[in-house]
Amino acid sequence: MSSRVGVLKSAPVLVGALWVVSLFFSVQANSQNNSDGNEDERPPNFLIIVADDMGWSDLGVMGGEIQTPNLDALAGSGIVMSHFYVAPTCAPTRAMLLTGASNHEAGVGTQQGQQVANQLDDIRYAGELHDGVVTIAEVLGAKGYQSWIAGKWHVGVHPDQYPNARGFDRSFVLKEGGASHFGDELILNQSELVTYLEDDQVVALPPDFYSTISYTDKMIGYLKARDKTKPFLSYLAYTAPHDPLQVPDEWLEHYRGAYDEGPEVIQLRRLERLKEKGLFPETAALAEGISIPKFLPSYLPPWGERTNEQRHQSSRAMEVYASMIELMDTEIGRVLRYLEAEGELNNTYVLFFSDNGSSAATPLNYPGTTREWLFDERDMDVGSAGKPRSHTFLGREWAQASNTPWRFFKAVTTEGGTRSPLIVAGPTIPTGGFLDTLAHISDIAPTIYELAGVEPKSDPLFADKAQPRGISLHGNWESGRTLPERYLFTELFGNKAVWKGQWKLVQLQNPFGDGSWELYDMYNDPGESKNVAEDHPDVVAEYSSAFETYAKEVGVIEPNPQIVRSIRGTYVGECGFECEMRFSVAELIIDPPLRSIVFIALLAFVSLILGALWRRGLS
Repeated sequence: MSSRVGVLKSAPVLVGALWVVSLFFSVQANSQNNSDGNEDERPPNFLIIVADDMGWSDLGVMGGEIQTPNLDALAGSGIVMSHFYVAPTCAPTRAMLLTGASNHEAGVGTQQGQQVANQLDDIRYAGELHDGVVTIAEVLGAKGYQSWIAGKWHVGVHPDQYPNARGFDRSFVLKEGGASHFGDELILNQSELVTYLEDDQVVALPPDFYSTISYTDKMIGYLKARDKTKPFLSYLAYTAPHDPLQVPDEWLEHYRGAYDEGPEVIQLRRLERLKEKGLFPETAALAEGISIPKFLPSYLPPWGERTNEQRHQSSRAMEVYASMIELMDTEIGRVLRYLEAEGELNNTYVLFFSDNGSSAATPLNYPGTTREWLFDERDMDVGSAGKPRSHTFLGREWAQASNTPWRFFKAVTTEGGTRSPLIVAGPTIPTGGFLDTLAHISDIAPTIYELAGVEPKSDPLFADKAQPRGISLHGNWESGRTLPERYLFTELFGNKAVWKGQWKLVQLQNPFGDGSWELYDMYNDPGESKNVAEDHPDVVAEYSSAFETYAKEVGVIEPNPQIVRSIRGTYVGECGFECEMRFSVAELIIDPPLRSIVFIALLAFVSLILGALWRRGLS
């Protein structure tokens, strides 16, 4: 392990310690003021910070080895919700954050460009917000708030659904789901353009643009230009650490050598720290990861059997990924210190979470992207990892380590795709450690409304519009008040999940499951390692019935034909005739409909041969 890893354990820790002390005394002073009867009567501010594709245990406070002193300090000054759920992918989460409605009701029943035949032309599956829902920016604006967004939008295709049209006073956003993090504005995939908007105008990026730093600059600029007599809503929507994994040159070597021991070692270390924190039961098991047959080019041998070059190629992606997260933490620290210097931090509720779990996708998993285009248009050499024009990606084994201890990753309705730590600090939030209350992304808007004095049921803005489905979490944050037991639901790409109390019911489509209901005991087996559906048919019946009711209410349209994710995308490299044939055989094995078609075709062929032979025998 390089000397840099040793340095990582000293300087940032000192900075983080100082920031913890600063926040601690800031919170204590605020609490003292409140107890003395000098409670700040100004309406509270809100700062919502969203990471993009960050794993559940990446932060230091969650047991990760990545240096995140500012977020760890923020958690130390407030609380962390450890059972907080989001959607399996970016846009649905953001739609529910902004509206409090389900993603289907809000118009993002699926990602833009991934609608199938029976979902086309339905407003619930247009892949963008519509005028049948109200955003938190619109609601707070009517209450005298000023609001800004910097970062990723991803919930508006047309100008009437851009941030400036949905309540934000100022905005600087990437309209689409992803792009190069540098100023070259290179597309993420062949099916999606790159559009940067400042308010309602398309803008070009400056040459020195880097997403995380530039979004932070914009947000601080908006804060500096604010009307100090009015409260504010700030939405800082980072695109880190979404692929392509890229960082400025000075960050390229930050974690060199830190992951040489491989993903399994990192996962086990994180798991032990999570158990020490009480965030995973001592006796619970981890679910098995994705298994790739040895005859496929995308098969990965055990770490100890790989060459040094193979290990380096794999660990380099995680090194860049970790640098992206530490850089994001550094920039978050800039915003928090600015608010503290302005005397605003004590009156600001700060929320941080990720829009979904870390991603196992390769560039070839994106719609429309071909192997030929990728290698013609991008520098895929490991020596260029993290640099402009490269498309470095995390890969399935590091994504699984990043999501420790949960099963699978982004786009799947298992815990690894849908569970994110929610850090909350603010005027009435005690330093309460971890809360294990079951909570959902749709709860954020109702919580903000309560804190801002808004009652949606009687507010004229909500007339003939969808009401928030979530509930306010403020009482739970402030005093640990128990919330009513309720079902939580999610559905995306035909994958489903239902949570309530001890149980989770999940349905996964190919290649992650066979489409049948699976049941997990979340008290004793939160890692989803043992399906107990056959042992509890009554629970399966109850929870699946609850989902059907929910699906009718919000307008779920299950994809028909079913979306099939090709396993060819798991391998990013040259793939000739032999390679393609191997994948064809594998798809035949794992895809039941395709297998049935081939079986019927073979049966028909054999019947024709036998019939011809029989007729020849008669003659």
